[in-house]
Formats: sequence, structure tokens, C-alpha cells
Amino acid sequence: MSTATRIHRKMLTPWFARCGVVTLLQLGLFGEPLSLPSSARSETERRSQVYGTAREAYLRESTDSQRAWELARACFDRAEGLRSAPVKAALATEGIEACQKALQTQPASASLHYYLGLNLGQLAQTRTLSALRLVRQMEQSWLTSRLLDAALDHAGPDRSLGILYAECPRAPFGVGNREKARHHLERSVELAPNHPENRIYLVEHLLNWKDFPAAHRHFDSLETLLPAARQRLSDDSWTAAWVDWTSRIQSLRSRLNSHP
Repeated sequence: MSTATRIHRKMLTPWFARCGVVTLLQLGLFGEPLSLPSSARSETERRSQVYGTAREAYLRESTDSQRAWELARACFDRAEGLRSAPVKAALATEGIEACQKALQTQPASASLHYYLGLNLGQLAQTRTLSALRLVRQMEQSWLTSRLLDAALDHAGPDRSLGILYAECPRAPFGVGNREKARHHLERSVELAPNHPENRIYLVEHLLNWKDFPAAHRHFDSLETLLPAARQRLSDDSWTAAWVDWTSRIQSLRSRLNSHP
């Protein structure tokens, strides 16, 4: 699954809902739900298994930079959707520390910078006043990752930056900036035009900005690419993403119908 999907709305809404980052006022502490539907339990179990495998591999080869970012990616995914702030923070911290350690010897690793930013986003969800400092670190991590490998994770660095700039408060309380948000979201579509999440985020924000002609144009392109994307992104790791995307696409269609 695309990490950005895993984060990007995750970071700021439920990313920060999924690449993503919630506005600082949305950051809060939540307890674990008492029960989960079977599909959610299955996804949680899958992520736990992936995390356990990645952690074991990292502990065997802690000097291997790939093992470090694979662990960080698994930490981010495992933390996604958790409502326990202490557990989420512990997983995020583990991913952050793995990346920071590996960056001491591999400073030019785009993946290390990228997954560092994603885990900083998870940690920010558990903070209040200190979240702003973490958001600025996220921004720098993704800017660096973008310079090193803009195509990473289906244009994940640009997608993440676009969401960050779109959903954060403006200065002095945050890094929010509509012009930067649009630039990076459009750039993610240019770099990975066939990845559904890039266009979904772009259309969502174009609607928020009331640019209805551009929103309709990109939504038409989104619907055109969906059949091939369903064939290409069909393994179990994408199941949760498709559930999320399908719901958001339906919502976008309803909103667009109100603005023909």
C-alpha cells in the first residue's frame, strides 16, 4: 500500500486520517475502541505481522539502512488507526529513532527521510503544543526526500507536502500555504498520474478552494484510471486503501454534482 495513503490523511485527519497531518487544533488523545469489525481486525493483524517481521529483521541487521526504513514504514502503518496515544507514540518513536540512526551513515537515503517524516506525523497526533515543532521537522524531511527521489511511494514526498501545506494552520501557528499546497499536489499527479490517491487529494482540495472546473477535470481523469488501478493495486496490502478511496470518491462525486 502506498505509504502516503497510510499517512496522508492519516497524519492530519484520521493521517493526520491517512502519506498525511491534522490541523493542530484537531490533535488529541483517544482510547482504543472496545470492538472492531472483522475487516478492521484483519487489517490490524496484517499490519502487526508486517511490523513484527520488520522489527526482527532490523534487530538482526540494525546497521542496514533498508532494514531501518522498512521498520519505520511498518511502525507508521501499525500506528495508523490506533486510538491509544501511548502506543501510537511508542511506535512512532521507534520508527523515528531507526531512521535517525541510519541517517548518520546514509544521509542521502530518500526513504529514510520520507519515513522519518511519516512517523513524525504519527507522533504529532499525540502532542498538542509541541506538535508545531514536529510539523516543521516533517516539512524538512519531505523536502529533503523530494530532492533525493521525488518518485518515491508514488510521488509520496510531494503528496505529503501538499497535504501538510493544505491542512496545517498558516503562520505563525503552522506552515499552511495554499499556493505551496496546490503546487505539490499537482506535482504529485504529474509524477504519478495513475496513482488514485494523488488525484483524490488534489480534487478534494480543489473543491475546498472552489476551483470547480479543475476539480471536474481531475475527477474525470480519476474515474478513467480507476479500472487499471484496481487491477494493479490488488493485493491484500491495498484493501484498506481501496475502502478509504471508494468512500472518498463517492463523496467527491456528490460534491461535484452540486457544482456542475
